[in-house]
Amino acid sequence: MTVELSAIAAADPVARAAEVAGFPNLGPEDRFGVRQIGHGPERIAVEQRLPAGSAGELPIGWLGPLADFVTGRAVQSALVPDVGIRTLSLHMQVGAGGLRGGHRIVATGEVVEIGAHSVLASGRITDEAGTLVAEVTGRFIIVPGSVQPVVGAGSELTVPETDSLAVRLGAEPAAGGPGETRFVLRPAGWMANPYGILHGGIPVALAGLALAEAAGAAAGPVRTLGVDITFHRPGLLGNVPVTADAVVERAGQRIVAANATVYQGSSQQPIARAACTMLRTGV
Repeated sequence: MTVELSAIAAADPVARAAEVAGFPNLGPEDRFGVRQIGHGPERIAVEQRLPAGSAGELPIGWLGPLADFVTGRAVQSALVPDVGIRTLSLHMQVGAGGLRGGHRIVATGEVVEIGAHSVLASGRITDEAGTLVAEVTGRFIIVPGSVQPVVGAGSELTVPETDSLAVRLGAEPAAGGPGETRFVLRPAGWMANPYGILHGGIPVALAGLALAEAAGAAAGPVRTLGVDITFHRPGLLGNVPVTADAVVERAGQRIVAANATVYQGSSQQPIARAACTMLRTGV
């Protein structure tokens, strides 16, 4: 799909940003305590309330819905409403302090470039003191569709009071192959994005959960330095479970490298693949 830039870029970015800011939250945002708190031309501001019961470091998967939202909604704010977008990749680099629970984090997102085939956006996530939590880059492919307000299973959603990422996702551990750490969830209605497919933050959260568990089992306490997620195909709602298999490729004296595949049905047809670099903190 090739389109002219003039056909997809909003003619009035100020008005379009205000319109998109009024869109209702979807289930993944409500489930993870994410909401938009500000907007401007081709940029937005977002906050996330992290679980109050966890003052220690959290798995990077907690940032999945926020990372997808802060970059994706910035892109939506810059485009006309009658084109669609789909998450193609997310890249996160984590600050030296890691991701710690028990407080509020804020994020700003802005469009970096609008191309004929895709849009690049960046985001910066900090704590309330302004300390860096993570830098995010997201690329979104232009697809047929429209970006319109959608009322989903969000506002009525009952959010479990838990500091467990697995419980928040509704994911359970399962037996995997040799050396694999596996988590499985059944896609629920609250996980949908505006196009009726799996929200891009869900595979990121599930992969982050599996990666953290795999690295912890292989190397003890670790801190995520960075993660790259490439999306291959949409995840579907329904009865087919979504599975994340994580494998530690290398556990060195200081650095741990791990990969994860998120899929439905066959791992040869992935929804997304993630590559993660971590630092051992217990040595």
